[in-house]
Amino acid sequence: MEKRLLARYPIGNPRRLWRQDRFIRTVANPGPLGLDVEDDLSAEKARRGVRTCMEAGFDMLQTIWSSKRIGREILRTAESLGGAVIFQDLKRFGGMGHKNIFCESDDLLGVMREKKNWKSVAGYFMWDEPATDEQLMHTHRMIELCEQEQPDKLPYTVANPSYHPLFLWENGAYAPYIERFVSIVDPAQMDFDYYPIGMKECTEATQLDESLMWCDLETVRRAAGNREIPFWFYYQGHKYPFKHHADRFTFTMVRAMAHAGMLHGAKALSCYIEMEGVIDPETGGHGIYFEEQRRLNEEIGALGNTLMALTCLRVIHDGTLLKDCPYMEGLRTPMEESELLTGTLPSRVSVSEHTDTYGNRYLMVLNRDYERDSFVSLKLKNPSHVYRVSKADGEQSMVYQSAKGFIAELGPGDLALYRIQSAEEAPYLIEYYLEKETV
Repeated sequence: MEKRLLARYPIGNPRRLWRQDRFIRTVANPGPLGLDVEDDLSAEKARRGVRTCMEAGFDMLQTIWSSKRIGREILRTAESLGGAVIFQDLKRFGGMGHKNIFCESDDLLGVMREKKNWKSVAGYFMWDEPATDEQLMHTHRMIELCEQEQPDKLPYTVANPSYHPLFLWENGAYAPYIERFVSIVDPAQMDFDYYPIGMKECTEATQLDESLMWCDLETVRRAAGNREIPFWFYYQGHKYPFKHHADRFTFTMVRAMAHAGMLHGAKALSCYIEMEGVIDPETGGHGIYFEEQRRLNEEIGALGNTLMALTCLRVIHDGTLLKDCPYMEGLRTPMEESELLTGTLPSRVSVSEHTDTYGNRYLMVLNRDYERDSFVSLKLKNPSHVYRVSKADGEQSMVYQSAKGFIAELGPGDLALYRIQSAEEAPYLIEYYLEKETV
């Protein structure tokens, strides 16, 4: 069968200088959190944590909430291992919006000049969840300064989730906040977080069906897409001690949340951990989810080349997701608008439709149920060749020829990526390659 080699190009906010040429798997911090954590044991844990996270397949590390010493140890270890770091030093620049931390020294320029010869520094954490207009404008100014000083570095920032009291959905305030964020900050990438496991909205019976995470994902996806800003998503990496409503936590929950970001067209997935889950909090070595996280990162990496070539057109859910929820008004896409499918979706199944610049169409299928396998029967609008993109190596293979429908077999919380080609055309495979932009 013919294989077509198609070029893809680095993506980025057209009004910003930074460009993204690969799907990124990043982690919040491989070391102990805390601005005053300076002891020898914590430093050793941080060094081990860097190795653990890189072994697990994270290709970018963050120093969020690190003390000076821990941040230095993360940076040094990543430098020696060839890793990449988004560097933050809350005592010298940036802040944390919802905790009202506003660094008084405002010395981003000094830090950047000190770190300019570090190969591991891939970017700087401008601000974590800027909330007020003052913070949004300050973040914008920091991004401008970063671009002037080191235009190849990522000026990174993260938006607030809707569940924070400043942006309660009951006040109808989240979508306007996101609009203010993208219009005032105009970020290089649009990242936000949502950690539902342990919140009252997520119960054993409802799983993720009642989580406003889905509202946030669609709101941010649309806002970023309207301005051609790469969309990133921060997912929950383990059970958090400050959330008391989850009796148990499984890694299939992590898979479901990470795949929810991919479903909406994310071009990077950020895993939030607090020295736990993938990392053993006692030693910094392999944690209880290390092998599962490594496998997830490998699968994302295998799909990543294709994902970077795609644009998400629409996301469609079955009727059990946020049924009759007023906050989904205007965000829900009915099956009638699908260009590929007809009929109805099974319970706890979501799909999304994507295209590349050549008009090739793709379909993602997500089993939102993180407890049970799902055999998803989908009916196609037109007879089509169906190709599955492998999670092992990213290669495409035909699984159905001239079919009127197909079955996707998915484990708990799993996602599959398919290419859908008209049966009127001769079958062919696709492989993408990165073509660097030329000046």
